[in-house]
Amino acid sequence: MVLEAAAETRHDLFAKAEKLLAQRDVEQALKFFDLAERAACDPDRCAAGRWTCYMLSGRFENAWRESDSIFARGKPDPNRYWNGQSPADKRVLIRCLHGLGDTIQFIRYAPILRRMARSVAIEAQPNLRKLLAASELADFVFTWGEREPEWDAQVEVIELPRMFRTTVDSIPNRIPYLRAPRKRPGVGDGFGLPRVGVVWSASSYNPARSIPPEQIASLFDTPGVDIFSLQTGPERLALAVPSLQNENADLLLTAGIVNELDLLITVDTMMAHLAGALGVPVWMLLPCQSDWRWMLKRSDSPWYPTMRLMRQPSPGDWPAVIQTARADLLDLVRLRSRKCEEESGTTSHC
Repeated sequence: MVLEAAAETRHDLFAKAEKLLAQRDVEQALKFFDLAERAACDPDRCAAGRWTCYMLSGRFENAWRESDSIFARGKPDPNRYWNGQSPADKRVLIRCLHGLGDTIQFIRYAPILRRMARSVAIEAQPNLRKLLAASELADFVFTWGEREPEWDAQVEVIELPRMFRTTVDSIPNRIPYLRAPRKRPGVGDGFGLPRVGVVWSASSYNPARSIPPEQIASLFDTPGVDIFSLQTGPERLALAVPSLQNENADLLLTAGIVNELDLLITVDTMMAHLAGALGVPVWMLLPCQSDWRWMLKRSDSPWYPTMRLMRQPSPGDWPAVIQTARADLLDLVRLRSRKCEEESGTTSHC
C-alpha cells in the first residue's frame, strides 16, 4: 500500500507539472517537475518537461543542461545521433528525421558545421533535397534510399542547437540562408498591389494550430492586395479562392513562389519556416499554447528576423487573431499607398 501511495503521488505531481506547462505557467511547472523527480518519477520525463519550460522562457543554457543529463543517463533514443564529441576535422552527416519545418529551421547550422568539419553531407527529406542542394549548405545532399557517403560522425538536425550551445542571443539568424529562383524581380520594391499568400491549415499533428476555413475567409476580402492561397492538402478545396500552390510541387518550386510574395500569412507550419529562411516577411498566427520555439509573449522571433507572431489571447480565439491580421494588412496597404504618393506625386500609379 505504501508503494501504491508513493506511485500515486509521483503520478499526481507529474500530472500537475504537465498541466501547469500546458497553461504556460513555466515557473510553477518547473517546481512540480522537480518535486515529481524527487518522488522517484522517471528523471528523463521530468528533464524533458523542464527542457520545454526553459526553451519557452528563453533559458536555452538550462535546457542544454537537461539534455546533457538525459544523455548521461544513457536511455536509448532513436532520434539522437550526436555522441557529444567535437565535429572538427570529421566527415559529418546531418540526418533530417523530424518534420520539414524542423529541417528548415535548424539546417542553418550546416554552413557553421562545414567551417569546422572536413566535410558535411545532408540526408534530407525527398522534397527538400533540391532546395537544400541549390542553397549550397553542404558538400553533398541526398535523400533516403540514395547512396550514403562515408562519414565519421552523425547528428540529427534538431540536435544542432545543442551542439553549438545556442542561446537566444547567439542564434545564427542571418537571412536568407535558403535560396530559390525569383521570377518576378523587384518584389516589395515597387508600388503595385502587395502580393500576399495565406496558409490556414497545418498538419494533423496538432489540430490546434489550424484555423477553420470559414474564419480565415475574411482575409481574402481585404481590399488593396493581391491575395492567394498557398494551402496544400484537401483543406485547399475548402475555400474558393485563387491559389498559387501546386499540390505536387517540389519545395524548390514552392520556395520560388514564396520568394515572389510581399508577405506570407500562415499558421504554424512548414511554410512559416520556409518564408523566414528565405527572408520573406511572414506573419504567423499562433494558438494560445504555441510551440516552445516561439517562446512566450513575444511578437517577434530571434530565429527569423522577418517574422512577426500574432497569438491567440485565449485558447481557440482565432477571430481575434484574424481581426488583428486584417487590420494590420489594411494599415500596410495605406502605408504603401502613402509612400507611393509621396515618391511619385500622384495616385495614378499607386
